[in-house]
Amino acid sequence: VIFLLGAGGKKRSQEHAFASAQLASAMNPHFLSALTLTIVPETPMYKMAQRGKFVLPEKKALLQELHTFIKHAQPTRSIFRTNHASNYLPIAGTLPQDKDQMLQVIGMALGGDIPLRPEWRRGL
Repeated sequence: VIFLLGAGGKKRSQEHAFASAQLASAMNPHFLSALTLTIVPETPMYKMAQRGKFVLPEKKALLQELHTFIKHAQPTRSIFRTNHASNYLPIAGTLPQDKDQMLQVIGMALGGDIPLRPEWRRGL
């Protein structure tokens, strides 16, 4: 199961994270991952962004969205990864066992103690 960071836009980022965590908990998948929405030029989403109808959250907000998702996801045992090239912060663990450790890593990244993946390395 894939959770798409940023899909709620700037305005609904936290709502999207919380609802996605509830859904992931209900699905209880063996494997769960997060990717970050990338707006590709000349697509309908790109055109919406150009018109201001959709605003992708900034890096910090995307990390906060990831934090909210992990905090509220309650699968019984799911392998969790954010190692896709689209993500700013690659983390790995098993939920719920590694939840606190992953939240700590995200907190450190939000505080600037862990470097984020630079834009040039986030290509698809």
